[in-house]
Amino acid sequence: MARQLTENQQKFLEVLFDEANGDVVAAKRLSGYSENTPTRSIVESLRDEIADATRSYFARTAPKAAMAMTNALYDPTELGIR
Repeated sequence: MARQLTENQQKFLEVLFDEANGDVVAAKRLSGYSENTPTRSIVESLRDEIADATRSYFARTAPKAAMAMTNALYDPTELGIR
């Protein structure tokens, strides 16, 4: 059973892979935590949830990344390939 998260913790997880673009300091600010709250303590308290969210993010984005890499092998001049 999932543990009960505070409103700030839930918001932190929601914005981490969205508006914050993976930046934990930005996620802290966007989720309403005080600037005085240590980012490390937030991350430590949500370690398992962040790991689960990261695995989900990878599962959603890995196929597209794999296709882009494969396409770059076949056509390295394709627009957007660095």
